Amino acid sequence: MSDIYLEVNLHNLYYNLSKIRKELNQHTMIMAVVKGNAYGHGSIEISKALSQEIDYLGVGLLNEGVELRTNGVKAPIFLMGPTDDFETVYSNNITISICSITQLEKLIEWTNTNKKEIKFHIKVETGMNRFGINYDQMEKVKFLCENSSYSILEGVYSHFATTYKNNKKHVQKQKDKFDKYIEFFNQYNNKIYYHIANSENAIDYKEAHYNMVRIGNALYGPCNSKKNIGLLKIANLKARVVYTKKVMAGENIGYGNNYKSKNEMNIGIISMGFYSGLGLIKKPLGSKFSSVTIYYLKEIYRYLFKNKTVIYYKGRPLDILGKPNMQYTIIDLSKIKEIQENLEVEIKVSPIFVQDNIKRTYISEVKS
Repeated sequence: MSDIYLEVNLHNLYYNLSKIRKELNQHTMIMAVVKGNAYGHGSIEISKALSQEIDYLGVGLLNEGVELRTNGVKAPIFLMGPTDDFETVYSNNITISICSITQLEKLIEWTNTNKKEIKFHIKVETGMNRFGINYDQMEKVKFLCENSSYSILEGVYSHFATTYKNNKKHVQKQKDKFDKYIEFFNQYNNKIYYHIANSENAIDYKEAHYNMVRIGNALYGPCNSKKNIGLLKIANLKARVVYTKKVMAGENIGYGNNYKSKNEMNIGIISMGFYSGLGLIKKPLGSKFSSVTIYYLKEIYRYLFKNKTVIYYKGRPLDILGKPNMQYTIIDLSKIKEIQENLEVEIKVSPIFVQDNIKRTYISEVKS
């Protein structure tokens, strides 16, 4: 038995996919985004589970796509980040993103020289200003594509900078720009995949579906969409209490004497600390002043009025005593009447923060 593991419920994954599919137009294809180890849920197992259910798998880095192929994933894979390692791309049958004229020229030169076909999607700029080719370069793109025998244009796509829920005006502005690219490419190629919508916008903004959407966080649980479609959390982090003891009133507990027991109490230790993500939080680095202010106001409110634990036993919160250590955390078991051997608790931490070396287990039955 593992002292700590992430339990991933594949039944809930399929359920979420079915709920999302009901929101889409009938012929809209789905790219399941499995970058970042499938948002921490385990990209290999998630990809295998979804391979027969979706049209494409989306990864962010080339090594993520290679890992899937090495582990037997046969579904089409789209690489969203830029690369010029075309040999690896070709040998692993990966479709790539082209984000610049220079990259497109390199691809065409390599495929023509080696007489090897590689499919690609053009990333176009609509208002996020990360990767993407501007509209005034489309004639050059068209010329290069028409004079390439082995580089195959399969898709055109972009990326919303925000959600329809948070900034409807900006989303609509980006869609209008994307429509101009579609009009341009449809003049000479009517078999192109077009995609711009992520999870939230696919749920809230049907006009942006086109013939493909990219679904990431909504597959793994509730997302920040305006419309609540009843998505389920698919993973729970669980830990076994590896040690218990009784502590008398007035004794210090943990590093730095940060906590002193007021009464006699039972304590337990789990083998997860800040090294594995416990106690870590996302801070709004690079955000504008108003967003940072709101973030810290929420943190103050949470500290003063909310339960500060993320550890639960059968739905009951268990206090963390002192600060999480590097690899262990001390918790209060006094509210549990019968402390059994191998007591198991749930830790409410996003799987994104759960290290890859922590075991993932996969179940397919319905969980109550």
